[in-house]
Amino acid sequence: MDANVFEKILWAYFEGKATPAQKQFLLEWLKDTAHQEAFYEVLHQWEKANPQMLPDPEADWQAIQVRLNENPEPAREMLPRPSPADNQGIRRRWWIAASVVLLLTAWWQRELVFYKSYSSGYGETRSFVLADGSRVTLNADSRLVYPRFAGLYPNREAKLWGEAEFSVVHTHDDRPFLVKTPDQLEIRVLGTEFVVYSRREESKVVLTKGKVELRSLKTGHPPVAIQPGDIVTVDRQGMFKMTQEEDVIAGHLAWKEHRFMFNHTPLSDIARQVRERFGVELVIPDTALAARTLSGNYPAENADEVILILTQLLGVRSQKLDDGKVSIHW
Repeated sequence: MDANVFEKILWAYFEGKATPAQKQFLLEWLKDTAHQEAFYEVLHQWEKANPQMLPDPEADWQAIQVRLNENPEPAREMLPRPSPADNQGIRRRWWIAASVVLLLTAWWQRELVFYKSYSSGYGETRSFVLADGSRVTLNADSRLVYPRFAGLYPNREAKLWGEAEFSVVHTHDDRPFLVKTPDQLEIRVLGTEFVVYSRREESKVVLTKGKVELRSLKTGHPPVAIQPGDIVTVDRQGMFKMTQEEDVIAGHLAWKEHRFMFNHTPLSDIARQVRERFGVELVIPDTALAARTLSGNYPAENADEVILILTQLLGVRSQKLDDGKVSIHW
């Protein structure tokens, strides 16, 4: 929207002259937190152009001199009584402040009213049943947001940060189920079971049953349909890489049973998994050691158990550092 048009709408709002359509536009516009700074900037400009009291320094100084030469009066008499014009200005200022608070509160509370948030901490997995009956299991340090009233929307849209397994139910009206991640990956399904991984380095989708379509909102490329057994890795540019290995799929579900499955996995990648699941940083100064691989299926409830496995199988030593990190070295 043109900046001048936007400023005129805000000025009309501050003056109490905005139409219902303009108020609704502002409410929708403020959903983007990036717009709040512009909102307050225009409010500051309006307040400078519409001062509630115009100071008169000369008259004020003369009044002070007169009072200094008079006998002291009780403190309550020292306070000037506001004039009707001042009262009107104060009321208008309070009205503007209250309107701003109500507008922002309505925007903030909208998220709490219409969406429910599910989360898991380090070292734990949690399972939930969504409003439509679909089941979600969150891996450690993950978060999911889903509409409380999913039936009111054309799509069932979930937002995921972290990693989760989905078992999506089919609805009688064939409404799609969408999962969106922070790197603009969108997974579209009707009824199926799959795992979505979305962390700092990359995103992955592992399909175990049914059929889903993937698309990257970054590239604008057509959606890609995948079949059970497919594993799609998405890089930060939104490009897809597809593989199909049954053993790898089992490894992507091992976290549900508090296990680690390694298949010639480099120690550097094991350190990443420990950080994501338990929040513990493993430091490996030796690049050759970081490239050492490990295979097998190991139970581990916490980071200490994983570190014990590494020290026993690779013959390395561990040392806890002052900053809470753990050094892995020969």
